Amino acid sequence: MIRILTLSIVFLCISSPLFAQQKATLGIQKAAEEFAQANMEGDYETIIKYTYPLVLKKSGGKEGLKKALTDAYDLLKIRGMKIKSFEVGEPLKVTHTSGEVHALVPVKSKIHVPKGEIISQITLIAVSDEASGKWYFIETSGLDPKNIHNYLPTWDYTLGLHFDSSKEFVASKSSE
Repeated sequence: MIRILTLSIVFLCISSPLFAQQKATLGIQKAAEEFAQANMEGDYETIIKYTYPLVLKKSGGKEGLKKALTDAYDLLKIRGMKIKSFEVGEPLKVTHTSGEVHALVPVKSKIHVPKGEIISQITLIAVSDEASGKWYFIETSGLDPKNIHNYLPTWDYTLGLHFDSSKEFVASKSSE
């Protein structure tokens, strides 16, 4: 009986963090999918809702970010560009630091451009206050190791983020 009780306690000690991480991963995935859909549709309110608060503040608040998003989407239209897809991968790494959960989320986007498409591989940093469970995102292509703390003061370098993104142009096949 004592052996069964001991094994049960050991199992709970080992499995509790795994279940917590699995729950976090599901929360990240759901929020990231909503964030991706908002990017596809130009849904500024949802993009703002998922923008990390310090990034939002540095962007001029809700109105400042909304104007920047409007300008960016208008520029896409003027240049004949359109977001075709925004595919969110499964969170790669999850860590707990300073009362927050941080995770890296890979994203592959395809943007239709005149004469082809641009395929980009980027990484989002997902951040959640452990108490609230609400997820926010930081797009990393504009960050580097020297400035990440300006946007995420609690950043945990053990996540091993590569501060680069890849872009590939694929020409349209013309029918000749």
